[in-house]
Amino acid sequence: MKQNGSIREKALKIVSYLLPGIIFALALWTLDQQLHHLRSSYILKSIASVPLSHIGIAVFFTILSYAVLTGYDYLATRHINHPLSYKQVVRSSFISTSISYSTGFNFLTGSSLRYRLYSMYGLTFLEIWEIIVFCISTFWIGFCFITGLLFTFYPVKLPDYTPEVLVTVAAPVSLEIIGILLLLLLAAYFFLSFRKRDIEIMGSRIRVPEPKIAFLQLALSSTNYLLSGSIIYFLLPSNPQLTLLHVLVFFVLAQLIGMISTVPGGLVVFETTMLFMLGPYFATVEILSSLLIFRAVYYFLPFLLGFLALIFHEFEGRKEFLKKAGKATYSSFSEVTPQVFSILIFLGGISLLFSGALPSNPQYLRELTYIVPLPLIEASRLFGSIIGVLLLLLANGLWKRIDGAYVLSLIVLLLGGVVALLKDFDYHVAAVLFALSVLLFPSRKHFYRKSSLLHQSFSRENIIAIILVLVSFIWLGFFSYRNVEYSNELWWQFGVNSQASSFLRAVVGIFFLLLVLGVMKMLSPFSRDIHLPGPEELELAKMILGESPETWGNLALTGDKYLLFDDEKKAFLMYGVSGKSWIAMGDPVGKSGQIKELIWDFYEMSKLHQGRAVFYEVSEKYIPIYLDLGLTLIKIGEEAKVPLESFTLEGSTGKDFRYAVKNVEKKGYWFEIIQPEGVIALISELKQVSDTWLEMKTGKEKGFSVGFFDEKYLSNFPLAIVRNEEEIVAFANIWTGAGTEEFSIDLMRHNSSAPAMDYLFVKLILWGKENRFKHFSLGMAPLSGLENRQFAPLWHKVGALIFANGDYIYNYKGLRAYKEKFNPVWSPKYIALPTGFKKSLALKDIATLVSGMKDPFKDIF
Repeated sequence: MKQNGSIREKALKIVSYLLPGIIFALALWTLDQQLHHLRSSYILKSIASVPLSHIGIAVFFTILSYAVLTGYDYLATRHINHPLSYKQVVRSSFISTSISYSTGFNFLTGSSLRYRLYSMYGLTFLEIWEIIVFCISTFWIGFCFITGLLFTFYPVKLPDYTPEVLVTVAAPVSLEIIGILLLLLLAAYFFLSFRKRDIEIMGSRIRVPEPKIAFLQLALSSTNYLLSGSIIYFLLPSNPQLTLLHVLVFFVLAQLIGMISTVPGGLVVFETTMLFMLGPYFATVEILSSLLIFRAVYYFLPFLLGFLALIFHEFEGRKEFLKKAGKATYSSFSEVTPQVFSILIFLGGISLLFSGALPSNPQYLRELTYIVPLPLIEASRLFGSIIGVLLLLLANGLWKRIDGAYVLSLIVLLLGGVVALLKDFDYHVAAVLFALSVLLFPSRKHFYRKSSLLHQSFSRENIIAIILVLVSFIWLGFFSYRNVEYSNELWWQFGVNSQASSFLRAVVGIFFLLLVLGVMKMLSPFSRDIHLPGPEELELAKMILGESPETWGNLALTGDKYLLFDDEKKAFLMYGVSGKSWIAMGDPVGKSGQIKELIWDFYEMSKLHQGRAVFYEVSEKYIPIYLDLGLTLIKIGEEAKVPLESFTLEGSTGKDFRYAVKNVEKKGYWFEIIQPEGVIALISELKQVSDTWLEMKTGKEKGFSVGFFDEKYLSNFPLAIVRNEEEIVAFANIWTGAGTEEFSIDLMRHNSSAPAMDYLFVKLILWGKENRFKHFSLGMAPLSGLENRQFAPLWHKVGALIFANGDYIYNYKGLRAYKEKFNPVWSPKYIALPTGFKKSLALKDIATLVSGMKDPFKDIF
């Protein structure tokens, strides 16, 4: 059953990759049937003939439309009674809307962006969820109202405008009935609003807006539909038989079909539907030119602005975070540089591909034959398309900062520029590629990963984007050479004017390249054997720990976590899996020069297994790397380390500690250090203490983030014990770092007759000082040091509230105060985890994995 479920999941995954491409290809084929009689020059002339005043109106209406769309979010924040300024709302709304409208999957993309942006302003998950539901409902309120009115009172007969397939499907239900149903749905919404009824969605209760806000929703959404539909109306030539109401009916139908198609932004699907609808009124070239301008003005330009705004917003946010974290020397621009070049290289690949699909300028070709031999021209046409595909693939490697992708991109860009000049003297594309190579060259430091390109995973969005580009390339080529009659001999025709033959060979070359790369990837998979560590791996981890100054890495010796080693076997990372979250426990351990690559390897491995990477209880040391992964960081507390050089029992500062020690020793207790080889002989006594402690705590052994009682685990370390003449009453295993940098304790157990634990800690500190250790780690104080200002992140506000008032749950404040007695130095600890909705899922998985986690110092209270 489990295997069948896995096969079904893989099949659904493949379908989710291919479905948008298949629908896109069908839409292109349908569009091709409408455009078979057109030349590209006709389309360009038609675009140029559109009056600038009409384009100006389109731009103005687009600005008004997006201004109205920001009103959705502003109204939503008023609905949930959360004080956000209009500037903050506009930024979040515009970024979310402009990007989600063009990339498709509006609900998922827009919701994820809204969660990411609004959570930075301190909104709770439920508040953001209410905003998302409010904005979606506002969209559909306007749709139901405008579409319902148009379909009911201004219906259009589908058979006049649609192909037979669509007519057959839509015939059973008339538009009038659909319109009436939509209006009834709208009436039901207002009924709930007037009756003040709440609705439940996915287990969350959502408040229905009061009538005043509901009417404002209706006004805003209806205005937006009128504005966006009017843009197309003004871009089209005048026709007395076509009214604005006609265009609005066609617009809402085409937009609905585009959303259903799952193709990003409804690209081509929307245009194809509009062509069918507007066909009886205008020439095909007039419709197409208007739709292309509409796509550029209403989708592409806002997307570009929204994407730049998102980069700037992330840049500023990370800059502030790094400044607080003491990493101001790390350039925030470093985080976005690879992503910017990745997008530019991807676009460069598209330009080179499309250049190979379009006919060349005959004049340039005639002049080129006097300089360049025919075989070189033919080879340049073939390799131009192959280089275009390579750029699409290398963009993924640049995004992930791989040095090999950087070097290959420079080479491929230069070759692409040369090839563009040789095949048909396409100096426009050549100039773009050469310019990209010049810009990329000085950015070497941002691409530091030494990893195989074949081991890199591709995201679903990336695969879909590549598929859509390749489908567009093939369609564009067949459209450009549709007047060339196909024959078997066409494949073997060579010549300056045999561009159709060159295109066919390029298509075969591209698929052959993808096939070869796919086979190579399958034959050299990046799939490590995932299993709990055996004796050899634990011994290797122990050797690495012997050279590591930090002590927390000794958790690896519990054997309950997976271990991932670097290629040099000088560092490792320990992790567990909960749900779809791959949770690394702390920073990597060791001194290898491949620490950065080890972190990236873990991230890639989680992606290859359809999971998400999380780094739990990490320090500030590798913050730039976690940010490079696209993760966000939330503070979970502070670790206390006692400087042993300044610790003393002398004077007034040490009198409480002196008294504690003397008082305990007067009662016949003493402190003793047991070396690792002597632990086994005491294991039965230690087991009694441990079992008593577990009974007192009414709990059971935990794992992952803390040690547990195990003979093999305890025999790795020295043991600090407190005993009297009769028995051992308390013990703690001691973790030591290399070079006497620091030491700490993990498993601390005691029975009911044990003295106050101050005695154990003071004696441990004195032992450490005697052995010339520099620091004694008291562990982390959870939720300590979190901000509680108005616009602090949600986690900080909740954590600070629990820290101040949560004594009945866990004595967080008392724990901090107890550790403060030893005058420690505090350093922050973080969780690095994905953004958006995945953050909540990751936190749930972390809670599941580390549930019941106990700090040894909690037992004092």
